[in-house]
Amino acid sequence: MDGQTLLARLAETFDLPGEAVAGEFRLEVTGGRELRMENHRGILNYSDTEIRISAGRSEVCVRGTDLTLRAMNDRELLITGLLLQIDFSGEEGAV
Repeated sequence: MDGQTLLARLAETFDLPGEAVAGEFRLEVTGGRELRMENHRGILNYSDTEIRISAGRSEVCVRGTDLTLRAMNDRELLITGLLLQIDFSGEEGAV
């Protein structure tokens, strides 16, 4: 059992948020116009119609119109615009 798996199981056992314990990403979408992401690993691709974000073993792809990266630091980011689609990809079980 690797460290990430152990942390994820501990989070589940003690009913703790997985993203806080295991370093998993967290997404919050508000009204189809705003997306906040915690625990990202950087921007992979950026345009006004598509933003791809690294989430460690996973990748998040946000598609829409007039997408703008409003704020970003080493832990969180904020995307605004008309959000039309959010896709997840990565290792099996990563998302």
